[in-house]
Amino acid sequence: MKNIIFDIGNVLLRFQPRDYLKQFYDQETVNELMGRLFASDEWIELDRGTMMIHDVIEILTKRHPQYSEEITFVLNHWTDMMTPIVENVKIAYQLKEKGYSLYLLSNFHLEAIETMFHKYDFFKIFDGKIISAHVHCIKPDHQIYQLLIDKYALAPKESVFIDDSFMNANTADELGITGIYLPYEESLEEKLKALHIL
Repeated sequence: MKNIIFDIGNVLLRFQPRDYLKQFYDQETVNELMGRLFASDEWIELDRGTMMIHDVIEILTKRHPQYSEEITFVLNHWTDMMTPIVENVKIAYQLKEKGYSLYLLSNFHLEAIETMFHKYDFFKIFDGKIISAHVHCIKPDHQIYQLLIDKYALAPKESVFIDDSFMNANTADELGITGIYLPYEESLEEKLKALHIL
């Protein structure tokens, strides 16, 4: 193996919106916002890069006027919940020191990913990236994986992809990349040791 490809959410940065919302709202409001915001078609379009935050605020506050204030607040501040998963970031540095090439392949909003790249220096160790909002294509579509493979001339059989979604990891397998399914808070170190990468 030569190339280690990382998803971002729940692999390098925590993304637990329910826990975040509980800091500000009661359980009923949390449940409503999880469905009306994080499970909305517009949230997917943010990942796809076809909408911006101000577009989604306008649409969702009109659709759900009773939650207008909450939706506006959450959409303007949700990146605050994205904090490094320290043990996995540490592993990324170890892999880099061992000579592996590191890449990012992630579904992420345009404005949010720029915020993260400016906020956290560890992203500078990566050799390349494909972010969904930049290419208007989202995992698990085969095309977004192929974009990464083609842009950086990666050999799939020499590459590993780590994602917290089983479907996304499985798509990597279909393309000849070794997919690692990493549910939130499971040990990345153990999974990499099983493949003799660490």
